[in-house]
Amino acid sequence: MKVSGLKIAYVVGLVILGLLVVFTVFRPMITGGEYTEVQREQLLQTESEWIIQFDIINHEGKGTNYTINVQAGSKQYNENVLIPNGRRFSYIHHFYRDGISDGEVTFTIYKEDEDTPFEQVTYHLG
Repeated sequence: MKVSGLKIAYVVGLVILGLLVVFTVFRPMITGGEYTEVQREQLLQTESEWIIQFDIINHEGKGTNYTINVQAGSKQYNENVLIPNGRRFSYIHHFYRDGISDGEVTFTIYKEDEDTPFEQVTYHLG
């Protein structure tokens, strides 16, 4: 039995197409560089307070300093933290009902030596 070149090209094309589909679906996602992310943001409410919690995860390739700024009405809080590469830092802040005048709380997170925050979120507590 003689196999034509067209049939061989067709089979090879199908194999290549199948491999492309397999690599697209099953290939693990490869990240394209260093980054930092905020995860697990939570706002919990009790009778006397609100609790805000989130994680900062460092994927920068090196230990990185972060500054967390919190603005709650006229009060301002700052925290500096060094997070080693590949590690997670859990930030927790308690706001008591009688300590918040306008009910608005803003978190701003900066990486060292950067003027633009990589994360900013405002909560309207009331």
